[in-house]
Amino acid sequence: MIFSKYKWLAGCFLLVAACTSPEKECSNKLVISHEAGRCFIDESYDAILDMPQNLRLFTSQINEKDLRSRQKELNKKFDKLFFSPWTAKSKEVFPASFSGNYFGENLHKLSQEDVKYIRSNIKYRSPVKGKGIITRNTMAKKNPGDSYPFDSNIQSLVRLGTPVRINAISQDGLWAFVSSYAFSGWVSMHDVAYVNESFVKTYIANPKVVAVKDGILIRHKGRFLSRADIGTVLVKDKKGLLCPHKNFDGYAKLISCNASGFSQKPLEFTAQNAIKITQQFLGQKYGWGGYLNLRDCSMLTMDYCTTFGIPLARNGNAQLSGGDCVNLSKNSAAFISRYGKPFLTLVGCKGHVMLYVGKYRNKPVFLHNVWGAPKTPDQKSRYVVGKTVLTTSDFGKNIKETKNCKLGDIITMMRFI
Repeated sequence: MIFSKYKWLAGCFLLVAACTSPEKECSNKLVISHEAGRCFIDESYDAILDMPQNLRLFTSQINEKDLRSRQKELNKKFDKLFFSPWTAKSKEVFPASFSGNYFGENLHKLSQEDVKYIRSNIKYRSPVKGKGIITRNTMAKKNPGDSYPFDSNIQSLVRLGTPVRINAISQDGLWAFVSSYAFSGWVSMHDVAYVNESFVKTYIANPKVVAVKDGILIRHKGRFLSRADIGTVLVKDKKGLLCPHKNFDGYAKLISCNASGFSQKPLEFTAQNAIKITQQFLGQKYGWGGYLNLRDCSMLTMDYCTTFGIPLARNGNAQLSGGDCVNLSKNSAAFISRYGKPFLTLVGCKGHVMLYVGKYRNKPVFLHNVWGAPKTPDQKSRYVVGKTVLTTSDFGKNIKETKNCKLGDIITMMRFI
């Protein structure tokens, strides 16, 4: 989930921010960050999880017909959106101004010299209006420069093979301001290449494949070329996988590669495939904006949907508000249990999105990448979960200090996908 500032969710769960103020009063390890509060790292945190971490429990609840009949149509919409930076006439997108309220590697705010340089650097040259493609996984930022560790300057991880429109180049020539089908941001010039019309036609015309495994190693002539994870979309020809590679002239060419773990896009929606994809997410570490090739809550849902050819926005708020969405009342758990379609329903609130996977002991269950849960009533201290977990709507109820705070109480939106 992408946020401009850290915040508590509905005064109940902090699901995406970092912590600070280490204390000596307890034996738990604490994590340093930039906001008031304490973060408790304790291996016993699993005790707050309220159900078995096993997605196969929900196999029988998946109705394959809920998507199969419209999967082909959805996949066409996905491809149209995915390639829109190359094919559609879009409004010019300009970089945002730089506030300078970010942190560097030493966990201190950027200096005035740093801020001055970045502000000068983003006074870009004449707009480029060129077409490009991402040639290796990279981080798109609101502004070029560093910010750690929960980087509110990050827009998102951009995956290898993503078509982009190159709107501007920074003054120092090291950054490109690009627009993908899902967001805009500054990326390193090392990670983007220009494309000509011949490349565009070939790339769009070739059959599409999607990564169905994480940590795929792509090799060219036996040598490592790049990494791909679930949600990476590439193309193939009769010989096999094709991967964009940046030439010395700054333009991309397609080269033949070897890699296992790709499937024809869209992956057929079956109960077995839905479990196969989501089971890989379970237990994965949390990564703000996709930091370190990890996932946050909305990247998890986006990558899941991409695999099955379902177009989805990058931002969790947009994911929940688009399409067939429903505003929920305080009785959200009962409504979700009755009308939710397992593995085809998103639920959440402002700041957090989850995938509904079915019922466990008559409670709705969600797959989500969550940062933490409150440990004290003032919500300034919390247990760090920091990974993808399965929880019911009662998550938080078994924390004795905050037993009146449940995940289900903050769910306000539901969307069928």
